[in-house]
Amino acid sequence: MKVWSGYGTEHSMNLVMIGRFKDATSAERAHALIKKLTTALQAEEEAGRLTVGEPNDRYSDEVLKLLSGLNIHSIGPRELEQFLYDLTMRRDGDSIVVTTDETDVQALLKVLIDKGARIEVYSAHDYPGTGHGQGK
Repeated sequence: MKVWSGYGTEHSMNLVMIGRFKDATSAERAHALIKKLTTALQAEEEAGRLTVGEPNDRYSDEVLKLLSGLNIHSIGPRELEQFLYDLTMRRDGDSIVVTTDETDVQALLKVLIDKGARIEVYSAHDYPGTGHGQGK
């Protein structure tokens, strides 16, 4: 008989990431870029070239062309699945607010920083009065 021993935890980070830009136009451009990237990666998933939980070591030709066209060079192929995670993103004036239960958000963080955002990241569990986070 094989006995499994492991560690489990509640998967509820309630993470809030706010990217503040110099102006609303810059925030809108970054928001549109992230939506375009997410839509393209959803198509990659539907085509069977990207599977959440099975990160790739290489870009598909389609993704490489997209990233080059969007002038994004800091995201590795193993980070692409992060755009498929369950998250909420909205633009609020000169800011983009992302809420998620995930901890792996470095791909999104890289895009926001690359497009000129100043970033604040925190758990809404620890700062519930901010008006952000799930279950606010």
